[in-house]
Formats: sequence, C-alpha cells, structure tokens
Amino acid sequence: MSKLKFKEERRFRFWEFYAILGIIILGALYRVFEQFAFEATISWSAVALYSSIVAIAVGVVFILTRVKMLTIVSKKGIKYQLYPFHIKRKKIKWEDIEEYRLVELPGQARWSGWNMHFNADRRSFGFGENSGLYLKMKDGQNLFIGIESESDLKESMDQFARVSE
Repeated sequence: MSKLKFKEERRFRFWEFYAILGIIILGALYRVFEQFAFEATISWSAVALYSSIVAIAVGVVFILTRVKMLTIVSKKGIKYQLYPFHIKRKKIKWEDIEEYRLVELPGQARWSGWNMHFNADRRSFGFGENSGLYLKMKDGQNLFIGIESESDLKESMDQFARVSE
C-alpha cells in the first residue's frame, strides 16, 4: 500500500448553472400548470413537451450534483477520476511522466467551458480552478488536472518526483 500524501476531491459547484436550470424547470412547470388551470382545452402535446423539458433538466441537475473530481498523489504515482465519467481511477506511474509543472491559468480560463477539453494532444479536467498540474507523458500525451490547493500539491510532487528518480 502506498503512503498517501496529497488527496483532493472537488464537486461541480457552478451555482449560476444550477440557477439557469432552475429557471427552466420553473418556467416549464408553470406552462404545464397553465394548461390545466387556465386553458379551456388541454393541449396534450404542449403538456408532453414541457414535461419532457422538466424531466431532462432535472436529469441534468441530478447528474451534475454527482460529478466529482478526485486527485491523489502518492509514492506510486498520480491517480485521478472524474466520476461518473471514469468508472475506475486513472493511474499514472512516476516512471511514465517525462515532465510536470504547476501552472497558473489566467482569470478568463475559468469561463471557457469549465476546463474540460478533449483533443488529440491534450486532455484537461477541472472545474474552473485558476491553477493545476500539467503532465507531459513519455508516450507524448499531455494532461492537465485542475487543482485548488496548489501549495500542498507542490510539496507532494517535489517529494515524490524526487523519490521516484
């Protein structure tokens, strides 16, 4: 069992996004209520449409409240998991890492898609943090993991990267 040195767990907490979904839900529920309370004849297609909007928005809220990002740095390497999208934790051994850097992102990066990007040469995971861990692998892949407590991570990375060399 490897000794745990750094562990961080974050959840998706963009309250502005939840507020927008709440407004959509309330508006659609009002339209369903309006069909039954104020209309002489009920339009079942409108009821079905607005009920579907409510169901989809509630489903999105349900999924987003369960999303969490877990980052662990230990003597064996780095593990990360974006649950529920990653069923298992992704593991990176120290010997697979060519280079690592703690990077500070500009303030505008927070508003660019919540730092979740997938492209051919880089994967990026995070929830709008201003700092993170950039990893360059020996196989050519690049990975960015958003981090909130940068000082604790720096201490752990320096300690374990030195031990693995």
